[in-house]
Amino acid sequence: MGQSFGAICNQCGTKFMVDAGGGSAFHVLHCETCGQAKSISFEELGDLHAAYLKGLGGPYAHSTRKSDKFISKNFAGEPISEEEYDQKVEEHTGLCGCGGHFRFSASARCPKCRNNDWTEDPYSKHVRYE
Repeated sequence: MGQSFGAICNQCGTKFMVDAGGGSAFHVLHCETCGQAKSISFEELGDLHAAYLKGLGGPYAHSTRKSDKFISKNFAGEPISEEEYDQKVEEHTGLCGCGGHFRFSASARCPKCRNNDWTEDPYSKHVRYE
């Protein structure tokens, strides 16, 4: 699901780490202004994540299929769509220290020049997480 890997800025040449995606128990969002990553756990999202699971029609991840099925069956609240869920998660996540908003659609940016034009470093180690 998610991964962490090295990147090289195509503008200034800075090498940095990128966290992308999320896992079976959290999301990773990036600031739309500076690119900083912020993870947010499903536990912290509570009923919001449960409403999303109820509206999903299936498990969020293979590794959580049993708990997702239990939650979607037993959650008393109304289901919500993925679009509504994403919007509410972004609102819940709050502002970055730079003043930008954390978004699912924002990409990582170079920490030096804030450019979002980067290339994956072919010599970096990939770390995958679920």
